[in-house]
Amino acid sequence: MEEHQQRIRHLFAKMAEGTSTPEERAELLEYLEGDPLPEDLPMPDELAPGGHWPAMPETEADRIRAHVLSHQQPATPVRRMRWRLAAAVLLPLAGAALWLWQGQKSSGEVLEYVNDTRTVKTIRLGDGSEIHLNRAARLTLRKGAEREAWLEGEAFFTIAAHPSRPFVVHTRHQLDVTVLGTSFNVKAGEKATEVVLNTGKVKVGDGGHEVILRPGEMAVYDADAKQMMRQQADTLQRASWKNELMPFKERPLKEVVAQLGEQFGYAVSFEDPAADTLLFTGYLSTRDLQQAVLTLEQSFSINIRIGKSQLHVNKQ
Repeated sequence: MEEHQQRIRHLFAKMAEGTSTPEERAELLEYLEGDPLPEDLPMPDELAPGGHWPAMPETEADRIRAHVLSHQQPATPVRRMRWRLAAAVLLPLAGAALWLWQGQKSSGEVLEYVNDTRTVKTIRLGDGSEIHLNRAARLTLRKGAEREAWLEGEAFFTIAAHPSRPFVVHTRHQLDVTVLGTSFNVKAGEKATEVVLNTGKVKVGDGGHEVILRPGEMAVYDADAKQMMRQQADTLQRASWKNELMPFKERPLKEVVAQLGEQFGYAVSFEDPAADTLLFTGYLSTRDLQQAVLTLEQSFSINIRIGKSQLHVNKQ
């Protein structure tokens, strides 16, 4: 444990000096995202930066400090005092670590779009670009700098061409997607990021690894292994969610109905054991449950009854 704390202090110090590597910054970010206990954070007097603390807007530091203090509930007065002191001095530095993967997105007025609905959310930018956000996705832009975005989750981009102004999408793995004018899908998850190119050409890189994609190709970046692979992709299937459709290719009916239930907030019950042998290939609506159910009923000799909180599947 002591060795780990020494490592964390070392990472904080290197960050303050401006000498940390991308890998070290990623390690520090992972530590901070793990919600460390107050006593696990190094105190200011334990750090000895050789230079100066990273520059960070006061408003952003205050926002992070206020957020943590309002949500943290210490068990004892001693912990409360230690946490307040750590928050007052270290949080701007911790915020700087989070700020790195966001590419300083907090400088200037931030425009944030969150899709907390069950449908696709469409964002139209001033330059003519269009972005579709999948469920639970978050997109951040800076006002006046709409050719740069930060993504968590999945989004489909249709970018207006501006030869002198590339559009850049940043993900949490320090992976950047750079384009001039094209359409592509980005799925930025916890462990991996996937980029699927529909039209045009994009460059995908993390500062070390870099690939150029052409239509019909995808890049898969494994955050743990820090490896990037390029492979062929079914662009229609990968981006079908944008058109409010859920794709399936030879998937068991039970799995299909379970996913449908999750989409619309229903539990599922099967009253026909023969359903185990049924496979479904096709698309189901993610917006209209009745239409999705009708598609399955017409594909198989089954009946799906929509109850108050459950989908009941049985023979016709």
